[in-house]
Amino acid sequence: MMNYLLVGGFSLLIGSFLNVLVFRLLQRESIIVPRSYCPLCGQTLKAADLIPLLSYILLGGRCRYCKGKIKIQYPLVESLTMLLSMLIYSKWGLSFHFIEGCIFTALLITASFTDLNEGIIPDRLTYPGIISGCLLACFSAGIGNAILGAAVFGGFFLIIASVFQGGMGGGDIKLAALIGVYTGLQGAIMVFILSSLLAGLWVLPLCLQGQASRKTKIKLGPFLAIAAWVVWMYGNEMMLAYLRWLA
Repeated sequence: MMNYLLVGGFSLLIGSFLNVLVFRLLQRESIIVPRSYCPLCGQTLKAADLIPLLSYILLGGRCRYCKGKIKIQYPLVESLTMLLSMLIYSKWGLSFHFIEGCIFTALLITASFTDLNEGIIPDRLTYPGIISGCLLACFSAGIGNAILGAAVFGGFFLIIASVFQGGMGGGDIKLAALIGVYTGLQGAIMVFILSSLLAGLWVLPLCLQGQASRKTKIKLGPFLAIAAWVVWMYGNEMMLAYLRWLA
């Protein structure tokens, strides 16, 4: 229980940093300076304003200084980071896979929320993510499988973007390459299938209600991120279950 508390507390701090990362990547600001400030009034925040989750609850979801409403994204990112990190710990314990999973999770959460906010996935996120995945792969699935996964998955998205002009952004292509590095070729194929199903389930009701059409642009980042995390965590179990079903 103490380990879970430590993992939960540390991952809340990571989630708080991810909120900063999302905001500053979109604003094209340094992630180091200046100190954290309210995006509404520009007031520099004190330590008491930066306690993950607790500050949001105690302040009633509003800035202490300008009383402006704080986006629900902030406690959501912190809670999501904590939950996913604890799930990774429950499966892998304090191991190399735990570290790899937490880094991958942080990249996926950041990519999802930059995409949801502005419809972009910055190169300042995906390029370091691809490099980190290659380095980690040297100690896990193997650099060859990582590079193959990145080349095939990213290349496939590049072909789609080339054939259907404007149907997919460069950020999606680079995110696909990043995911391929962490999941390998087999995992990348599973991510493509699962993310396509998730996106279809999201769009179908909108189409039936007349709120979307075949030409409606979809932010693929969150669907790719959800599918990638599920496959990274439970890909082997999913494959075994599929093989049993075939048998």
